[in-house]
Amino acid sequence: MKKGIPKKIVIVGVTALLVSQLFVGQAFASWGAAKLLELNKLQNTSTPTVSNPLVTTPSVSQTNLWYVPPAEPKTSVTGEMSQEEILMLQLVNDERKKNGLKPLEPMPELNKLAQLKSEDIITNNYFSHISPVYGSFAKMIYDNDIYYRSAGENLAKARNARHAFILFMASSGHKANILSRNFTNIGIGVVPYKYGVVVTQLFIRIANPR
Repeated sequence: MKKGIPKKIVIVGVTALLVSQLFVGQAFASWGAAKLLELNKLQNTSTPTVSNPLVTTPSVSQTNLWYVPPAEPKTSVTGEMSQEEILMLQLVNDERKKNGLKPLEPMPELNKLAQLKSEDIITNNYFSHISPVYGSFAKMIYDNDIYYRSAGENLAKARNARHAFILFMASSGHKANILSRNFTNIGIGVVPYKYGVVVTQLFIRIANPR
């Protein structure tokens, strides 16, 4: 998809430490959203201007988390969906259907980015919407030639995909992304690590290049 030139991006993000009362141990989740504005006002801008979301690194030592034997790790990132990712997509779209919303369409390019983000969180040991490798999620999407009008990201560390979905729906910020009328497409990355899985959901409202 040919890359358009967004002129201004505003990012809002909040990170929260969520403690599930349904399971032994703790899990982390974080959400963020970005929107393209004033597409025709600024000139000679080849990369988006972003403001950093408010993020904090969870302070609880991960050595205190419950241990879950890891699933077989992925050997490559292709954008194809694993069973856990397919389950997450089903859970998201079932919830949207209950609320009278259209389902989100999976997008292979966005799935690949979500998988890369989850793997990056594990490899570089951080938990934030700002990657030390890819920058913000909005920039990551932009740099991979996906043109959009608005974008969002949900992040979680949880036991599995279903557990992550429960955490998302218990948080107003995550739930708002899942049930937003502004999004048309989704990418999902569920990557095993030694405490369970890291989950990235990337949402966009797709737009035609200008």
